[in-house]
Amino acid sequence: MPERSSPSGGIAGADNLARPFALAAGRNPGHPALVFDGVAVSYAALLEQARRAGCGVAAMRKDGAPPRVALSLGNRAELPALFFGIVAAGGIVGLFDPKWSAAQTAAALDTFQPDLNLTTETAAAWIAAQPAGWSIPAVDPKTPFLVGFTSGTTGRPKAFIRNQGSWLATLEASRAEFGIGPDDIVLVPGPLVHGLGLYGAVEGLSAGATIRVQPKFDPADAATQLAECGVTTLVLVPTMLVGILDAAERDGRRFPALRRVVCSGAKLAPAVHDRLAALCPDATVLEYYGASELSFVSLRSSREGAPADSVGRPFHGVELSLRDDDGNLVERGRPGTVWVRSGMLSDGYLGTGDGAGYRERDGWGTVGDYGWIDDGGWLRLVGRAGDMVITGGLNVYPAEVEAVLRAHPAVAEAVVFGLPDPYWGDALSAVVWWRESAGATLAELRGWCQERLEAYKAPRRMFTAADMPLTGSGKIARSDVRERAKTGGLEVVE
Repeated sequence: MPERSSPSGGIAGADNLARPFALAAGRNPGHPALVFDGVAVSYAALLEQARRAGCGVAAMRKDGAPPRVALSLGNRAELPALFFGIVAAGGIVGLFDPKWSAAQTAAALDTFQPDLNLTTETAAAWIAAQPAGWSIPAVDPKTPFLVGFTSGTTGRPKAFIRNQGSWLATLEASRAEFGIGPDDIVLVPGPLVHGLGLYGAVEGLSAGATIRVQPKFDPADAATQLAECGVTTLVLVPTMLVGILDAAERDGRRFPALRRVVCSGAKLAPAVHDRLAALCPDATVLEYYGASELSFVSLRSSREGAPADSVGRPFHGVELSLRDDDGNLVERGRPGTVWVRSGMLSDGYLGTGDGAGYRERDGWGTVGDYGWIDDGGWLRLVGRAGDMVITGGLNVYPAEVEAVLRAHPAVAEAVVFGLPDPYWGDALSAVVWWRESAGATLAELRGWCQERLEAYKAPRRMFTAADMPLTGSGKIARSDVRERAKTGGLEVVE
């Protein structure tokens, strides 16, 4: 495998995270920057909005502390302008999902302590009230600019912190891997208040591309845009891609201009790869593994021949180290905790933590994922320490079993967990979602797993569900799925 050099800094020595966007606007001011709900906004117009926002935030600075601005709005045309304006002024963006409950929002506000809270109702008027003509200053790359909240698929979200230098390095790394440029049209159908959607928009705008955003995720509309609007790049989570493919197949649509699909949040099932290839055989699928606290970790490109059960090779600028519980390196081919070194790591968490999650040691960071690297240099994930199920005294990592279940012809998606059992301690269990007009018995699925894994890793109980509970970022809400299985709210697979 080729050696990957580390990024030496931000894009072209940028002195502000908003600088690449401003330079792109200066090169092509009339080019469409954003298409929101069918209405195009030029780079010049978006930059002017960002400058107004930056002027307003700069005026809030006191005692040298970066102003904190909470963005409590959904997918709106104002959100990218606010983001670039706040970071240009050296402020800190706090991302708040408008779908959160009142209690969740109150807890997040208590953690973030914003100087200003902009909502769907107030954002546009606040921007318009700020003076025009403000110039973007240089900012120390160590300046924090983002407080985001992890998706909370298994527990309470944590507030992670990113600094400007880390995202400039991230932009440089993704430009090397994805190659998005000013000729691209990028569809970002997910929520911009979550990491994947926000980064997809910021990456494209920093490269001079046109970004298309939906007010809320609509798979049929997304399929129409892919078929008719010259979309070259799609950035989303797997559940959204499945919804778009369902709509496209139902309506007989193809995606003639699509060149790349950037996907993260979970591995794509082999059947999804096949369905996508049927609609756009020339598109490259770029699945990356990462975490909010780590940024990019590895990349699996459909053009590189990576094993189907791997998450690819190290991302540009990333070094990987697998270690045991005492911090010692493990031999290649043996599992260990995945540690990451790059210029893209977070600054940890805001507020007091529970001791779980992100850890850093001597410039290396980890979120506790377990994996192993084969002789070809490909990384395979086994699971996360907190997800491990102990059944009959044996350790099982759900991710390994889920990958095998997803490979079954009848299974579209799967979630594996333990349920309390007087004999096993935890009985290994799974919820599966069938492919259209498909199904299987418990014996068939257990046999499938036993042919590919150790026998004790075959789930003893299986359930199926008609619907799929999701987090706000579009990932499967694993804790909700497990609770429904535990309380008898799901159909048993017999």
